[in-house]
Amino acid sequence: MGIWYGVQPVWWAPLEREARHRFGDNLRHSYGKGRLTYRLSGLDVIGEPAPLPVTVSFFDEPSYPTFGQHPRDFPRVYAKPGAASKHRHGADDALCLWQPYDPEEHRWTSSKGLLDLFEIVRTHLFMEHWWRLTGGDDGGQWLIEDAPHGLPGSNAWASSSSSQPRRKRAAGRGPKPPL
Repeated sequence: MGIWYGVQPVWWAPLEREARHRFGDNLRHSYGKGRLTYRLSGLDVIGEPAPLPVTVSFFDEPSYPTFGQHPRDFPRVYAKPGAASKHRHGADDALCLWQPYDPEEHRWTSSKGLLDLFEIVRTHLFMEHWWRLTGGDDGGQWLIEDAPHGLPGSNAWASSSSSQPRRKRAAGRGPKPPL
């Protein structure tokens, strides 16, 4: 077995470069056994009264399914724990940010960098906020295309409407805050 990607500067330096430039000391990292965790002390999200802390964890050997993706491209992302949402992983409340079987251009990969991931998180958290404001589980609106949960061929996929117009995907670049 080779050296874990999370300890190799050739992987993490480009991953975090733009995010460190944007967030400075508000972005911290720590290592645990087979785990690299980034903590952003506050991400501004439209509609939220205060910046929200965000945690991103990369694992050498994840305890969760990565659906054939390399673990570096399927981190666990946490923000606003316990908030009602239609797009969270039930087991650990991690944000569900993209459909893992989508083509690479429609989901995040580590080659796109942490800044891109934080922008996806920002968009997702605003979508959650809007969804709760407009009714949540009782008809709340998700303003951008949202992929069904579950695996292809499951009831979630069968019940999704393919007749709706395609809108901007959550895994695309989110809105950029003013500098």
